[in-house]
Amino acid sequence: VSALLGEEDEEALHYLSRVEVTEFEDIKSGYRIDFYFDENPYFENKVLSKEFHLNESGDPSSKSTEIKWKSGKDLTKRSSQSQSKAGRKRQHEEPESFFTWFTDHADAGADELGEVIKDDIWPNPLQYYLVPDMEDEEGEDEEEEDDE
Repeated sequence: VSALLGEEDEEALHYLSRVEVTEFEDIKSGYRIDFYFDENPYFENKVLSKEFHLNESGDPSSKSTEIKWKSGKDLTKRSSQSQSKAGRKRQHEEPESFFTWFTDHADAGADELGEVIKDDIWPNPLQYYLVPDMEDEEGEDEEEEDDE
């Protein structure tokens, strides 16, 4: 998931207070992920949601909350500007904004982020919360081992 987060995404996600996953009555019919945010300088919404379900023909589809960005704070615009410079190829140097996930409905069946949140993060959040940031921890492990 961290591969999808730019620096500004991380700042905006500091205002995330909780995440809830709701599976619909018939589990095959889909689920919704709700992200609850405190008052923040980025957007007006208190809740951002994305739903995944099968349409009438049985194909996966998704829909989500329209993000009401505050003036000059649209994090998805910055990522699309850098994308257009590189042509239509997605380069991994600058990650696409996490918030573009709410507007991307192109291939709901291949939405790995939704599946990871529903199947991995939601049932066991502590495994992600308690994992140290590997970049910050480099070199510290050696010191701890010497102390023992």
